[in-house]
Amino acid sequence: MHRKAERHAGRRRALMSLVFAVGVGLLTPAALAATPTPESATQCGGILKRAKPSADDPNQLSYKFTCDWGVSAYTLIVTRKPNDDATIDDFSSSVSVFDPTGNPLSTQSFTCAATIPGDGINCNAGAGGYMAAPNWAEGTLDTTDPYCPNIPKGSPAGTKPEPAAVVDLVVSDTTGAEDGPFRLRLSGRCPVVHVKPKAKAKAGGKQGAAG
Repeated sequence: MHRKAERHAGRRRALMSLVFAVGVGLLTPAALAATPTPESATQCGGILKRAKPSADDPNQLSYKFTCDWGVSAYTLIVTRKPNDDATIDDFSSSVSVFDPTGNPLSTQSFTCAATIPGDGINCNAGAGGYMAAPNWAEGTLDTTDPYCPNIPKGSPAGTKPEPAAVVDLVVSDTTGAEDGPFRLRLSGRCPVVHVKPKAKAKAGGKQGAAG
């Protein structure tokens, strides 16, 4: 804990020095180019849960996460396999923030936007806004296919199930650093998928009678 606090204190001092130097015009272009980016030290964790499905959102999930430092923005990325670009069908555009005891906070929230279907959701606390630690955010998303491994209905026998979705969280903390990705995993196990075996080929036709 003390080392963590020291890292954050040092990071804040460095940022204040940078702001002061820029304000009085002491940094040359070369010095600006050499200025290190903020240290990525914020840690976050969270979970996914199955949410009540609806006709429009049959694969709805709720998500929640918390971090050990203030967060001003975050992105959720959902993938199943390489080059996925249509894994998300819907999402909550307004995300509430709660204190550690579960009380909603009217002064902290996120607004989310994305292109759907797509593979990512971007959420922002607004100008000057952020979610303070150890508060937590909670929202929903609907995946285009079920989160767990599944075989689409009507698939021919022998079709292998598509893999489970992978949900990653990336945050921007109040120092300007980007932190993550942090994996959000489903609470509870996915059901086992049984692959329907292909029908065995029938034996060859009747043999001709012996001469």
